[in-house]
Amino acid sequence: MPEKMKRMKGLLVSACLLTGSALAQQMPTMVVQVADVGHTEIAPTVAVPGTIYSRNEVQVTAGVTGQLLMVAEPGTVVQQGEPVARIDRRALLLQRAEQEALLQRAEINVRQLESQLRRQRELQGSSLVSEFELEQTEANRDLALSDANITRVRIRQIDDQIRRTEVLAPFTGVVISRAHRGGEDVARGEVLAQLTDIRNMEVRAFVPLKHLPRTVVGDSISVFTAGAVYDGRIRSLVPTGDVRSQTFEARIDLPVSALDRWTVGQLVSVAVPIRTRELAITVPRDALVLRHNGSFVFRISDDNIAEKVEVEIGDSAGELVAVTGSLQPGDRVAVRGAENLSEGASVKVMLSQSTGSVAVSSEG
Repeated sequence: MPEKMKRMKGLLVSACLLTGSALAQQMPTMVVQVADVGHTEIAPTVAVPGTIYSRNEVQVTAGVTGQLLMVAEPGTVVQQGEPVARIDRRALLLQRAEQEALLQRAEINVRQLESQLRRQRELQGSSLVSEFELEQTEANRDLALSDANITRVRIRQIDDQIRRTEVLAPFTGVVISRAHRGGEDVARGEVLAQLTDIRNMEVRAFVPLKHLPRTVVGDSISVFTAGAVYDGRIRSLVPTGDVRSQTFEARIDLPVSALDRWTVGQLVSVAVPIRTRELAITVPRDALVLRHNGSFVFRISDDNIAEKVEVEIGDSAGELVAVTGSLQPGDRVAVRGAENLSEGASVKVMLSQSTGSVAVSSEG
């Protein structure tokens, strides 16, 4: 009887081992995406509010007094040098024609006086022409020349006014509002419309004065909203502090890639450094697995085996987080699928290629 029980016990153990082996073979291998552990200069940041402004924004005004023929509608894209508004130029053309007639009259008078002066100089030796008459003729000739020059200047002034009847865009932009329409009479200097450049944008952020020493012109700085993060560059600072808010203004250039996603007037946040940058071991934020008993990441070995590594979280900047633990720069950590991993699990690594396609490693 004891021999029979031993034989049955051995059969049960073998069955359990075979069942466990079969279940292990049936369990699907986890697919993960990995990233390299970095050694990066990082500084803790604080988010301050900012607003996107256009670097070029202008109120389009009437260059001359007259009747409007056209003002571009809001939403119209106007190229640099194209008209935003036109003013009727007929009155100015009539004034120019009048001045041209006066110029012809002045030139005729000049020719007549020069001819008279030439005859008087020929007779100067005789008693037929006095010195007084000769001087008076010369003075009249000089006055006629002056009148002709004044008329030429008036014609140039009218030409400048005619040029101003077309109000040209100083840069390529969008008309965002207009104050007058075609058919209305306007005076010189009156606002007709507002033009904004939506291709050259900047962020204006008001930073607490205590962070001024670590905010340097030319430094890269993260600008973000809920949907996107971009690296801007501090173009200029206005270091005069506001007495009430105790802030100063920082103006930040945005990269070209942000132009299609963000717009003028949008509210954003700016990550302002609050301490000096220091080198640290960093991992992507998505690599962290947070539990009530601590934080850890899963390091993926060369054999594609997951290894649980406990870490302590430090400062963060953008998507990178400084950590301390048994990690080295160049280690691979899981950033997608880490939540479902366990110690010693075999994984398939999803590699993001430069072409944008995705390949899955079958090792392990």
